[in-house]
Amino acid sequence: MKAGFTLIELMMVTTIVLILSGGSITAYLNFNKAESVKNDARNLISEIYRVRTLASSLQYPTGCSSLKGYNVTSDALLSGVTVTADCDPDDVIFPAIKLLTGSTFTQAFDITFLPGSGYLTNGADQQIVIKNSNDATVTKTITVGAYGNITSN
Repeated sequence: MKAGFTLIELMMVTTIVLILSGGSITAYLNFNKAESVKNDARNLISEIYRVRTLASSLQYPTGCSSLKGYNVTSDALLSGVTVTADCDPDDVIFPAIKLLTGSTFTQAFDITFLPGSGYLTNGADQQIVIKNSNDATVTKTITVGAYGNITSN
C-alpha cells in the first residue's frame, strides 16, 4: 500500500490556496488605497493648521506692512496647495507645495483665514474632498469650520 495524495486532493488544495491568496491580495490593495488617502488627508490638515496658525498669530512675512489674511488654494494640478499672505503693498505668494502623493482634490478650493483670529473670511464651513488617484470610490472629506477648526471623516 502506497502512502500519498491523489491528483484530485492536490488540485483541491491548490484551488483553495489560490482563492484565499486572491482574496487577501485584494484586501491588501484596498487597504493601501485607503491608507494613501488618509495619509494625504493628514498632510493637508497639517498644512491648513500651519497656515491658520500664521494668520491667528499675526505673523507678517517680509515686505508685508498690513496683513489682511492668509489664503490657501489648490493648485492647477489638484495635488498641491499655494499659500498666499494677503498684504499691503503686495501679496506674498509662497512656493506651491505638493501635498498629495496618491490622491487628488475632487475640485479646486480657496480658503482665507483672518489675521488675529484664524477664522474663515466667508464665515461658513468649507469642505475639501480628496480621492484616490486610481479609485474614485476611495475618498476622504476634510471640513474647515468657520472658526478655524478642522475635522475629517
